[in-house]
Amino acid sequence: MNKEITYLDAVNSFEKYLLVEKGYSELTVKEYKHDLKLLYKYLRNEFDYDKNFAVKKIEKFEIAEFLGDIILKQDNSPATRNRKLFAIRTFFKYLVNYEYLIKNPAQSIESSKTEIRAEPIYMKLKDAQKYIKAIKKNDGLNVLRDTAIAKLFLYAGLRVSELVSLNLTDIDYEDLSIKFYGKGNKERYVPLHEDVISTIKNYFKERSEINIKNEDARNALFLSRHGKRINVRTVQILVKKYAKLAGVKNASKITPHKLRHTFASILYKKTQDLKVLQDLLGHANISTTQIYTHTDTEQKKNAIDDFPDL
Repeated sequence: MNKEITYLDAVNSFEKYLLVEKGYSELTVKEYKHDLKLLYKYLRNEFDYDKNFAVKKIEKFEIAEFLGDIILKQDNSPATRNRKLFAIRTFFKYLVNYEYLIKNPAQSIESSKTEIRAEPIYMKLKDAQKYIKAIKKNDGLNVLRDTAIAKLFLYAGLRVSELVSLNLTDIDYEDLSIKFYGKGNKERYVPLHEDVISTIKNYFKERSEINIKNEDARNALFLSRHGKRINVRTVQILVKKYAKLAGVKNASKITPHKLRHTFASILYKKTQDLKVLQDLLGHANISTTQIYTHTDTEQKKNAIDDFPDL
């Protein structure tokens, strides 16, 4: 059985290991620690992790999201991304060897093999519409629930941790909004599109047919078919399933975080207002929000087409 340890304690233990047992220079160790601190901040900000979260909570897809977003945010080259990946892999390998973890979540993440900077992965508006249609066409038992979940991601940009934590009482049907406590126990207020409200109301008939197992589930907005509050893993699986059914580009890489990215990209393209986007996403630092201000291929082509004749 693996030993329990928090992420920050694991980083401190890893630092001592590199200095004492491996004999690494202080400069090298400082670089490793810097990369691991960036990952810590990312998990806290983007995935709503607690301050003292257990290191075993981290999954492969979260590390992959970090490595992709860090390139966009800091304009890192693939070589720099690979260095960060190596530092993270080494960190988790150490934790496996010392029985803090059973497996290394970063082991199967591939290194970047090209110096060409990739476009960020998200869905365009047409793909987002195809995505919703694919859910509605599905004959599954949870079609109304899954439609409501998808629309909350695409219309409101919630973190997956925020979505699974939503309670029935968090929704204000008169104000068309949700209020809940997010990262840092800070109250979040997010306006909701009428389409989202209507979709949630439609879901209640489906929800009423579920045999609720405990008090937490009784309060929860979204339930599994087993009568418990829906969990993060279930949401991750259903998000990817519908991306494949819809046939959207990069379907295998669509995650709840990519749906959040889709919301942010569509909203910024429409409003060009970074401050509004920051508030809606719940970012403490606007520099985090700036990764969503990328330009897509269509915008670049339109800019060239609009260039005056010389």
